[in-house]
Amino acid sequence: MKPVKVTLPTLLLVTALSIMSSGCGQQSTPAPANTKTEEQVAQTNAEGLSLLDFTITKNQAGKSVLKGNVSNATTRKLDHATVEFKLFDKTGNEVGTAMASVDNLGARFSWSFEVEIQPQDAASAKLIGFTAK
Repeated sequence: MKPVKVTLPTLLLVTALSIMSSGCGQQSTPAPANTKTEEQVAQTNAEGLSLLDFTITKNQAGKSVLKGNVSNATTRKLDHATVEFKLFDKTGNEVGTAMASVDNLGARFSWSFEVEIQPQDAASAKLIGFTAK
C-alpha cells in the first residue's frame, strides 16, 4: 500500500463533516449502548474514509444487522472499500467480527451499509478499521 498525503483542506473537510453530522438530529437523551462513540466517528484512515455512524438493530426478518454510513472524503474514486468491526455481547466479551464492503465509491460520496451479524446476540460493535484501493 502506498502512502497517501492528507492535505489540510481534506483534514478540515473531514473534521467539519464529523462535527456537522454529530450535531444533526440528536436528542438530549443518552445514546443506546450499541451506537457509535464520538472517537469512533472521528476516525479517518489514510485513504480518506471515515465512519459517520453505525448501530446494531433488527431487520424486517428479525435478524440482527449492523447498519451504518462511511464517507469517502477524497477527490478520487475508490475501486473497493471495506469497513470492519469487532462484535461484543451484553457483558462486553468479544463474540465475532463483521465486515461490509463496496465497489466504486465515488469521490466525496458516502456509502450506507447493512450486514447481517453473527452471533445474533451481539449487543455492541467497535470499529477495527478500513481498507481501500
